[in-house]
Amino acid sequence: MNGLPRTLPEIAGILGFLGNEQRLHILAAISHKEKFAREISEELTISRPLVVIYLKQLEKHGLVKGTDQRCDEPPYHRRYYRAQPFKFTLTLETLSQAEQE
Repeated sequence: MNGLPRTLPEIAGILGFLGNEQRLHILAAISHKEKFAREISEELTISRPLVVIYLKQLEKHGLVKGTDQRCDEPPYHRRYYRAQPFKFTLTLETLSQAEQE
């Protein structure tokens, strides 16, 4: 994540974002091996356009890193994605501190 969420709206936002089961499946699918969108789409039986949208969102939040690679056969350009390590712990103390900010 691009820094830990510090305010209640930021905490609610990341929890809502990660509350989507398909996004979590995508993170799990690329947690140990980088893959490109078509591979993820076929593996999870989610449409490729939706996988691409989710990957871009995950990348924006810093949960996924995309790497462009050129290939000798079509498609000549592929973007591979891999989940980035993160840890987010929610406690009452975290909520209390966020309320005060």
